[in-house]
Amino acid sequence: AFPGVPENVAQYWLHEHWGRSPYCHLKSSTYRFELVSWPSSRLLDIRSTWDDFDPECKGCIAKGKQLCTEKLLGKLYATAEYILEHRKFPVPIIVLDNRDGHANDENPKHWPVPDGYVLIEGHTRFNIATYLQTVGALDEIDLWLMQKIPT
Repeated sequence: AFPGVPENVAQYWLHEHWGRSPYCHLKSSTYRFELVSWPSSRLLDIRSTWDDFDPECKGCIAKGKQLCTEKLLGKLYATAEYILEHRKFPVPIIVLDNRDGHANDENPKHWPVPDGYVLIEGHTRFNIATYLQTVGALDEIDLWLMQKIPT
């Protein structure tokens, strides 16, 4: 139903977050998705709604630390355990390349997003990773880079 959208992206963004994502107005058919690896230091290039697009990711880092250090019912959060053990994501996050500001130009009535790289899906994984990056406990990260197809 979504040609050009990788199955992994369709499952985690389009299916699981259908109608609940603040980015549901973005037409997936007008984007290409490329699986890329970035050094973990580039996590801080990505902006997240979690902390209102804070360029220092302070809220994301704080939440990530909580998920990696505080036990609930005697256990750490399962995704945090996975990332701590494997030093990578169990599933790549999805990041919009909005460096040209097209998302706001095309959707002026929707929630504005900053120019730059914007996290679309994977907020909990991102929070955990930003914290682990600050303590040197994360290797390269895999992500789906979502780029506008030129018209």
